[in-house]
Amino acid sequence: MVNKKNISYIVNKFQSLIKDSRHLIMCISSSGRLTYVSPASALILGYEAYELLGTLIYSYIHPEDRYKLEHSDHGWDKVEYRARRKCGDYVWLETSCIAMTNEMEYFCISHDVSERKVFEEQIQEEKEKYLLLLENTVDTIGIVTDEGFFVDINQAGKQLLGSARKEEIIGRSLFDYLLEEYIPLVKTYLQHPHQEDSLEVCIRRVDQIVKCVEFKLIPLFYKNRHTYQIILKDITNKKETEKMLQKAEKLTIVGQLAAGIAHEIRNPLTAIKGFTQLLSNMGHRDYTDVILTELDRIDKIVSDLLVLAKPQISHLEEINLVELIDRVVTLLRTQAIMYNIDIISDIRLKDCPVIEAEADQIKQVLINLIKNAIEAMPEGGTVTIEAEMDHSEDHVVIRVIDEGIGIPRELISRLGEPFFSTKEKGTGLGLMICQRIIKNHKGSLEIDSEVNKGTTFTIRLPRKISKKNDRQKINLDGTI
Repeated sequence: MVNKKNISYIVNKFQSLIKDSRHLIMCISSSGRLTYVSPASALILGYEAYELLGTLIYSYIHPEDRYKLEHSDHGWDKVEYRARRKCGDYVWLETSCIAMTNEMEYFCISHDVSERKVFEEQIQEEKEKYLLLLENTVDTIGIVTDEGFFVDINQAGKQLLGSARKEEIIGRSLFDYLLEEYIPLVKTYLQHPHQEDSLEVCIRRVDQIVKCVEFKLIPLFYKNRHTYQIILKDITNKKETEKMLQKAEKLTIVGQLAAGIAHEIRNPLTAIKGFTQLLSNMGHRDYTDVILTELDRIDKIVSDLLVLAKPQISHLEEINLVELIDRVVTLLRTQAIMYNIDIISDIRLKDCPVIEAEADQIKQVLINLIKNAIEAMPEGGTVTIEAEMDHSEDHVVIRVIDEGIGIPRELISRLGEPFFSTKEKGTGLGLMICQRIIKNHKGSLEIDSEVNKGTTFTIRLPRKISKKNDRQKINLDGTI
């Protein structure tokens, strides 16, 4: 049975709890005026309780939050807002209110959630940074299930796979994009992702274009299930460059072999031809004419072998050197980034001068030299491509400069010899091809190097200035 003594005890106890509470306790009239404020106001807002009594609660709330509260369908049920402290700054409060008798007054409890809000803002900021990096990285990053179905993918992945929207990829299987011969390999990798650091596979885009990619899986626990983070790095240009250089080196080896065979055949061939002509003068023309015809055919084959051994310029045209350098830099930039190397172009050619040359051969030289520069910097660095006019000799000068390990001066003179290289796995044929191509273009290739400081390759090519309307300039894309 509740008596006056018990009620008095409960009231006193309740008042004591309110007084000692670190939470801000308020009574607010239906008009928004504060009819009671607990002593915690001094701790949380810097105001003594008497300073707040009779004032409007909305006058202390941040204008943006005030508007939301005034127009909220839930009123003061459970709200978060910024309250102005006496010193002028704001504190985040979480407030819960219940209506008292006849809903003429509200009993509210507020507590300071500023630290939590700061933490939430930091998390949101980090999330936005992560999303910004994720969506702007050049590599494809996504999430796939352990069966290989896409759960999410970034913008780079959308572009790599050739889709207009992410939704076209999400839900599809990774195996829908793989070339058939790579499917068993990737299935095994999905089951045992730690066996290999990465794989090199080929995929077919939506538009049927085939791309080569470096493929990596990282186990990930996402939304209470085991998944994988998938990383795809487009290495198509790298593979094309490697094939181009391998082909050039193979052709050189074949050329060297062809030259040796051709010389060995030509010596006895000369003797046979001489004696056959002698027999012809002795009255055996029916036979000797056939023999001489076949000997001429063999001689032509030998000449062709020698041409293979010594590349010739088959088609001269006026090429835009600035365009050509830009194309080569674009081709190799992705490979350079993988090795933490920046390629800088410093082109000082006014009016984009043209040179008379074979575009593919000059392109091959630049690819070889830039690739060598990249390989000379295992710790990363900068490759600088300079181009300028030497008006005194009417030559275009191109320099490929690296910050690599350099070459001892006593070895520089040997560069370009067949099968001599300062690289552990080099053959020396690439530089030999470069020297031969530049020589065939009536130019020169010079090498300057210092150990641990870097190497500079300087190409000098003659520039032929055509008279106006004398010849049309051919751009690299084939347009006129």
